[in-house]
Amino acid sequence: MQLDELRKSMSTLEQVLAKTNADIKINLSVAQSAQAKLLKKFRQEFTVLLILAVIFAAAAIGNVNPLSFPLYLKIYLSSLLAVGAIWYIYLYRKLKGINIATLAPSQLFSGTANIKLLILSGEIFFGAGFVVLFTLLFPNAWHYNRVAFWAMAVALLIVIIYSIVHYYPKYIKLFRDLNSIKE
Repeated sequence: MQLDELRKSMSTLEQVLAKTNADIKINLSVAQSAQAKLLKKFRQEFTVLLILAVIFAAAAIGNVNPLSFPLYLKIYLSSLLAVGAIWYIYLYRKLKGINIATLAPSQLFSGTANIKLLILSGEIFFGAGFVVLFTLLFPNAWHYNRVAFWAMAVALLIVIIYSIVHYYPKYIKLFRDLNSIKE
């Protein structure tokens, strides 16, 4: 499966490189549909992150469960979630600024490659932030609430598996559709 997909991508790349900018036609309906779906995903992401940031900020203000989930970790988590929401708002505005119908194919490919790079760098940054959070949180949870520790460990494992199997392949497909060319 991966090899066939790689061959198809290489074939498409060879076709693109063999043609001039005027010969390549973007499949507008597929690309605009992919852009709308990506914008919807970005809206969902920043909405969820903002809601979670407010919830954890309220938990920090109320100092809920201070032993197993200390105040400094609640503040750290709410700040990380707020920065993540701002990041997705930035990505949303950047993707919304791309007008597929008027851009040359090379400019569209460049713009979407830039957004892919921004998404990847943001995922790495926030992934590292969550690693730090869980590194600091797990010892407290283990010491004060073992059920919560195991619940967090299982939930974290489920989220990682779900992201790898379901979430990221959808993003990859949408970005491929965003750059789709007419055959």
